[in-house]
Amino acid sequence: MARVLWLLVAAMLAASLAATLWFVVRTLPVRVPYWGEAEVVFEASRLRAHEPLFVDPLVGATERGLPPSRWYVTYPPLWSWGVSFVPQGGALIGARVASTLAWFGALGWLAWLGNKREAAVAAAFVAGVWVLANFATTGRPDSIAAAVAAVALVRATRGARIDPLTIALFVLVPWLKPTMIGLPFGALVAARDRRALAIAAGLALASAAIAHVASGGALFHHVVRSNAQPFTLAAWLDQVPARLPFFAPLFAWAAWLGWRERASASMRIALGALAASVAWTLVALAKTGSSSNYWMEPCVAAVVVVVRARPSPRDARFAAAALAATAYAGVASIRGALEHAATYRADAETVQRMSALCNKSVDEVVAADEAGIELLLDGRILVPTYQMVHLVRRGDFPAAPWAADLGRARCFIEHTGQLRLVPELARAIDESFVLVAEERGHRLYKR
Repeated sequence: MARVLWLLVAAMLAASLAATLWFVVRTLPVRVPYWGEAEVVFEASRLRAHEPLFVDPLVGATERGLPPSRWYVTYPPLWSWGVSFVPQGGALIGARVASTLAWFGALGWLAWLGNKREAAVAAAFVAGVWVLANFATTGRPDSIAAAVAAVALVRATRGARIDPLTIALFVLVPWLKPTMIGLPFGALVAARDRRALAIAAGLALASAAIAHVASGGALFHHVVRSNAQPFTLAAWLDQVPARLPFFAPLFAWAAWLGWRERASASMRIALGALAASVAWTLVALAKTGSSSNYWMEPCVAAVVVVVRARPSPRDARFAAAALAATAYAGVASIRGALEHAATYRADAETVQRMSALCNKSVDEVVAADEAGIELLLDGRILVPTYQMVHLVRRGDFPAAPWAADLGRARCFIEHTGQLRLVPELARAIDESFVLVAEERGHRLYKR
């Protein structure tokens, strides 16, 4: 009986992974740039062109014409700097391919490293979760940071004292993705190594000082402004109850495996990384704008725990529990992957049709309430809607310059409706444009 159940587990994992990879193949070349991804590619384009990166958004950047681009740098620009070495025409696809290889490559490496059924099951389970791959295969820095975290945690759990290179990798993780701090913090604290903590603190402070000076004192101001959306119960309720059931069985299994070997220093480090990353994720998901990508960090920690642990029981009861968990997540992932493979392609085609209807000249721009649409049609971001709407609503950025810039655009494409949350922007849309087309939730307004 147990053998049959394990075969069903393998079949479900294979189906889920196949559907997720199908989604990646179908959408990677064509999907509209995702939020967070568009900002990385735009910032990389400015670094490539030797244009200023940290610009006062009240003034804006006019090197590429009017209306100016107004933005706050989204992440510490290490990943944007890396993407800047790829030629402009291939930067978006190159960043996506690199992220995809980092995510699936790290999970494949962990499965190989574990050299046992449990490691392969855990890695395949995470790789087949569509809500993770949806972010992991974009040009955002999440996958790069997760891969670095995986390497650091594997090195930290080898049984030897944590070496300076491993500590440096832990410190590097939040410099790639600032919200990915639970795993490095938990691992370093659980190591109970004052030397390692001192080195980590020294590296963090030194790198922060260098970044502050190199950015002319602007880096932390920009990153905080672009990411400091409010924490709300509504955001938490929107994220956690719907997603936690997918991942809770993996976390519980890994915690149980690790707890059996808690006397081991290596397992204590892995458990510390798992506990801290799960706890931090559950807190961070209350932030407005948080999403399923936050689960990548604890999933990596869980897989490393499984890799380092002794084999678990393989009786029928355990196999039945594994089948229930993989089936629950797998069915949802297969459905999500297949649906979004079609909808993302259709959305990209819709945006291109609206661009043709707009028929702007070379010197004109299309404004949108998605940074990815602006990047796709203008080659730059005018204003990253998500970060700026929250700043305007808090009174931290004036609506007037943004509203004036909207009036200079040839067309406006509305998809999310976020600009309507600011009365001045809604008024600028209604006074400057006329609705000329509507398709798949996208509305084209023309001046």
